[in-house]
Amino acid sequence: GRLEEALDCHSRALRIGETSEMLGPEHLDVARTLCDLGDVCDDMAQYHQAMQCYCRAIHVQQKALCNSHPDIARTLVGIGNVNLHRASYQRARESYEKALEIQERTLGRAHPATTTTVTNLGLACEKLGCWQKALELHDRALAAQRQVFGASHPDVARTLSHLGQVHEATGALDEAFQCHEEARTIREKCLGLEHADTAHSLGRLGAVCRRKGKLNKALEYFHVALAINEKVLGADHVGTAVAAHNLGAAFQRLGEPRMALEHLQRSVAALETQEANLGHSHPFLAYARESASRCRDAVVQEESGA
Repeated sequence: GRLEEALDCHSRALRIGETSEMLGPEHLDVARTLCDLGDVCDDMAQYHQAMQCYCRAIHVQQKALCNSHPDIARTLVGIGNVNLHRASYQRARESYEKALEIQERTLGRAHPATTTTVTNLGLACEKLGCWQKALELHDRALAAQRQVFGASHPDVARTLSHLGQVHEATGALDEAFQCHEEARTIREKCLGLEHADTAHSLGRLGAVCRRKGKLNKALEYFHVALAINEKVLGADHVGTAVAAHNLGAAFQRLGEPRMALEHLQRSVAALETQEANLGHSHPFLAYARESASRCRDAVVQEESGA
């Protein structure tokens, strides 16, 4: 509900700014509104619309500002975020690196905006398999955030979550669980249980438990994560699709293909509603379809043998 309200507010502000005699479509205030609108569209998984907003904004900014202006860095971060969500990881990394160069020069290394970009760049490096670089960036961001915000801040939790995912990828599962549990504790305290970020931490804890063979504990985490995402994000959101896929995969590991198929098909259905935003070649969409197909084959085989 709040995202829809924000979308409506920023859309109305954009229309007013573009038609105003004092501003007009080439004004920097309009560019800032476009960035705000792009941020909301990105949060709503409307990636095509978000990219359009950021591209329009940077077109205005590059004509009116020097190339090292912080506003341009902010827009580059937005472009990087969309590319990250659409699995264009190299493009995301390039956008974040350009933004970081500007922010370090104009805002300083310790500025919160700079630190956020460091975190995002670390995530892009993680997706590209550059684990050591990702760890270095997340460690740098975590140290800066703890110094500025203290130990119990949502930004600290976000970076801990990214660190946990790198540890997962490198097989350091105990370290991963510790990071995700600390992130979950912070998020539940600061944001509440019914928040998408809290659900994300629960999902990562479930993923670690699944890899450690603790499948029943993994199911508990995945059930709660899915319920939160359905309530907060809606049935067709990418986050909900991921949570449904995780739950289905856990049921499959437990030898319950029918329960698994129900959730895997829900995941695919949700992702297909977002296919235009995600892009037809998005790796998770292909993976989810493949998982559902394999599970369907297992159900057919079980039924034919019954």
